[in-house]
Amino acid sequence: MTAGDVGWAEHSGDRHSARDRSRRDLVSASGEIALNHIHTTRQIETLAREFEEQGYVKVENALSREQLTRFNAAVDRHRESHPERWVELSDSFREGTNVLPDTEDFDEAIENPTTLDILRAIIGEDITFEEFAIMLRDSTSNLGEIKGWHRDIVREYDRRMEIDAVSVMLYLSDVTENDHCFSIVPETHSRLVDVNPLDVDPGDGIDVLGPAGTAVIFHARAIHCGHLKPNSGQRRTLQAYYSRWRNQRTAEWSDIPERLYAKSDPTLPRRFYDKWNVTRILEGVGKRPADLSPDLSVSEVIQEVQRRGRAAM
Repeated sequence: MTAGDVGWAEHSGDRHSARDRSRRDLVSASGEIALNHIHTTRQIETLAREFEEQGYVKVENALSREQLTRFNAAVDRHRESHPERWVELSDSFREGTNVLPDTEDFDEAIENPTTLDILRAIIGEDITFEEFAIMLRDSTSNLGEIKGWHRDIVREYDRRMEIDAVSVMLYLSDVTENDHCFSIVPETHSRLVDVNPLDVDPGDGIDVLGPAGTAVIFHARAIHCGHLKPNSGQRRTLQAYYSRWRNQRTAEWSDIPERLYAKSDPTLPRRFYDKWNVTRILEGVGKRPADLSPDLSVSEVIQEVQRRGRAAM
């Protein structure tokens, strides 16, 4: 088993099963403490080192089959009940924004112990939740990726070191070599941080494939893109961002509702939802430009922000 491709035995579908037992009771046959029912402390340290070196790590079976069924059904419900929350970024790219005030269906994805303990090793105990979205990539004959190679949050090359968030992408559908996929250029978060996205050729990235239930944890500063395929079915992902605590957020259209920031859960990091009332937003693709009309919907604002982001590159 390698650091970049970790699997685990399927666990119970009970959404609270990962927290119902004390972590002190979770000891592997080797005597190592298993922090999240899946990974031992040694495995998590290995994964964190892999992330630091490569800028990403893949974790298979981060979600159970039962969770996949529930999350996919929740995506369908949200699209039907809250169409105003969905942004059409292209003929094939749809994003569900500001989802959390509408439903608690995705809370466990944000708090998933399988990925959260790895994030804690990467970011530290001052980890805070930033934002959440649903991403859908439909079948298309237009294979030009709307964002192209890019870094997240801030598009301007000269500001790349301002990007310090980490993202978790959860696959709700199988991603094979024939499907739209996430592609990343390793080490461009650190050793190769001076690479400009405009200088990256189409085949320079690594396509991160995996079955439904796979998680990809990647540094938002690493250069990546969506690699569109001509015969792909619909690709579904959930995506959340996390960072170290400071009085600044990455996006202003991902509200943290009271049920999250008011909860008392000793298994969560102490400041996990503390950004619920932070109003200072990093200048980037998560902030509404001051010159836009207040009459524009959030969907229209996001479309314009993405357009300006591409121009800024």
